[in-house]
Amino acid sequence: MGYFRRTTMLATAALLGATAATAVVSPAQAAPMSIDFNNVTGTTRLAKAKTDVAVPTSSVKTQIDLDTGTVTGSAELSDLTAKLKLAGLIGTTSTVKIVPVGGLTGTIDLGASKLSTTTKFTLQIVDVHTDIAPKINLVKRKNCRTTKPSTLTLNNTSAVELFKPITMEGKYTIPPFTGCGALTPLLTLLLSGPNNTMKLDLI
Repeated sequence: MGYFRRTTMLATAALLGATAATAVVSPAQAAPMSIDFNNVTGTTRLAKAKTDVAVPTSSVKTQIDLDTGTVTGSAELSDLTAKLKLAGLIGTTSTVKIVPVGGLTGTIDLGASKLSTTTKFTLQIVDVHTDIAPKINLVKRKNCRTTKPSTLTLNNTSAVELFKPITMEGKYTIPPFTGCGALTPLLTLLLSGPNNTMKLDLI
């Protein structure tokens, strides 16, 4: 009986010792870091209209996991104000809402100074008025939007350092529009197409 008890105690001690050794040798994983950029600004270039539109102060919230090299989060871009010409003649001002579809995903490699993020969004046009009649909204429907989401992948064009400003650039396609009444074909003709660019300064 004493032999059995001693053998059990020795086996238990050996097991605990091995577990402790493993705990000492195995490196602890760092928890993901929350890094929020609350003063994001930038410019988007509407390729078809050949027009630059400023991105007002916006926010991008991220969770960065350096162990896995992954980035998750959300991008909340403020409404855009685009000055365009309908039919190439009539000066108009449009208010465009960027509506996120899902969250932000991406990858990060600090050693290589690389950051890439991808988001999806639809464009909703909430107001279009001519410059000579600013109080008359030509878009009378609330569901004037692109027919499907756009995908925007941004890559850094400046050094990637945590807690410091980063400049990101990328391209996206604007799908056709729907639900805009009589303006639907005109907005599609004026805006829809590839090679639209986005540049954001994450601050």
